[in-house]
Amino acid sequence: MPVDAAPMAVHARAPLRISFAGGGTDVPPYPELWGGAVLSATIDLFAYASVTPTRGGIPGQFRSPDLDTAAALSGRHALARSVLESFAHDADVTLHCDAPPGSGLGSSSSLIVALTAALGELTGEAMTLYELAARAVDIERHQLAIPGGHQDQYAAAFGGFNFIEFEVDGALVSPLRLRPEVRAELQSTLLLLPTPTVQRRSSGILRRQIDAYERKDEDVLRALQAIKDQALQAKTCLLRGDLAGLGEALREGWNSKRQLATGIATDEIEELYEQAVALGALGGKLLGAGGGGYLLLMVPFAKRGDVITRLGERGLVPRSFSFVESGARAWRRPISDAPLGE
Repeated sequence: MPVDAAPMAVHARAPLRISFAGGGTDVPPYPELWGGAVLSATIDLFAYASVTPTRGGIPGQFRSPDLDTAAALSGRHALARSVLESFAHDADVTLHCDAPPGSGLGSSSSLIVALTAALGELTGEAMTLYELAARAVDIERHQLAIPGGHQDQYAAAFGGFNFIEFEVDGALVSPLRLRPEVRAELQSTLLLLPTPTVQRRSSGILRRQIDAYERKDEDVLRALQAIKDQALQAKTCLLRGDLAGLGEALREGWNSKRQLATGIATDEIEELYEQAVALGALGGKLLGAGGGGYLLLMVPFAKRGDVITRLGERGLVPRSFSFVESGARAWRRPISDAPLGE
């Protein structure tokens, strides 16, 4: 058989993200009514997808040995099945992720983006990055009916540092080009610290948040406006290289986020945050909807090593990460060169 006719599998990956500011303003119906804005950056933790054509009408199989929680988002095979149905195509699917869903890093959305990119490559359906992200939003938020915002899908599709604005007619992604020394300094001042509940279910928190601004709760609406303002403030600080100002925006954003719904800041998380600040952290925020996941901490450059050591003495080990510029990618490989865990 000619090499170019060999059976092909498609592999894909999409990055996870950290969100600096604006989270919550991307959760419908808020952006359609008042407009939302978020600031985020992708990191070197990824969601992976592999798809292989089925033969002879045999139904596709779903494998995700490290992601039982992803499979259970809405029934064990619902995530993969919904993406396959959106392409009217069947395939064997394998999923893997460097962080569990519920970590606050956008894992579930990145999985859907990676699988959507893989099936687009497999079926020859060309998509722009905007189309890829919008399709992933439709699958996760509408077909699977998983409550949440839209920032994670766009971050995973585009990659890099982005200021993302949300309006009634869609999203606008504005990449930020940071000076190399600002990027290096920022990388050296951030720590990603797991909370006691690294995996959490955010749907209840998000439902309470949505209910609050649907009934026009004035405190929640003021908090969301403040969070949107803080996203713009954080963007300006990053572009100016003002990391002290960024740290202030993170602190203000965390204080505003606590007002959105009960359950965002648990006693354990508050205690962990206070411990980190006592050890030298300037401040930070909880990633994701709340209730658990990872804390993003800002630590002065000169104190980074001391803070890491002292956190380790308390059994708290920050997770290493680096920023990445690339977004979702898909590529073809001969099946013989593409181990699928058979």
